[in-house]
Amino acid sequence: MHKDFVHIYNLIQELSWHFGAHGINGECCGDLSLVEYMALKRINDAENITVQEVGHALNFTKSGASKIIDRLENKGYVKREISSIDGRVCCVNTTAKGAETALEIVQRYSNYVSEMLKAQDAAMVENVKTVLEILVDSAHRQENLLKGKFPQGGGGMSVFSMDK
Repeated sequence: MHKDFVHIYNLIQELSWHFGAHGINGECCGDLSLVEYMALKRINDAENITVQEVGHALNFTKSGASKIIDRLENKGYVKREISSIDGRVCCVNTTAKGAETALEIVQRYSNYVSEMLKAQDAAMVENVKTVLEILVDSAHRQENLLKGKFPQGGGGMSVFSMDK
């Protein structure tokens, strides 16, 4: 294995630590686990998203997504509603509390990234963004290639909207 790939992997792992469940100063997302936050963010970025679509975005089964949504609903962040388009379909939307919480977390982490990169010029920040987009796109392509080879399959849908 080429040592550059080992180094890249180690850098990704190190970066993941700073943005994962441990978060900033040991706190990720208030009373939300990282996976609950990821689901909340995806629901907040969509309108009338189905439970199955949430599961697909998180690379979970519909049943697994339903359990996460149950937890979010019990905490008052989301509510299930019958689709106005198809009464057989259950959709999920954020409550005011959920939308506010998702926005606060995005703002906190955006400020964190801004502080981390404040010494860099605009061109370097653009380069960082480009490299991260390449990595995310490559991860999605690889996930789609591996779809079906592992029990959880492969989602292929971004949990986080790139243009928000």
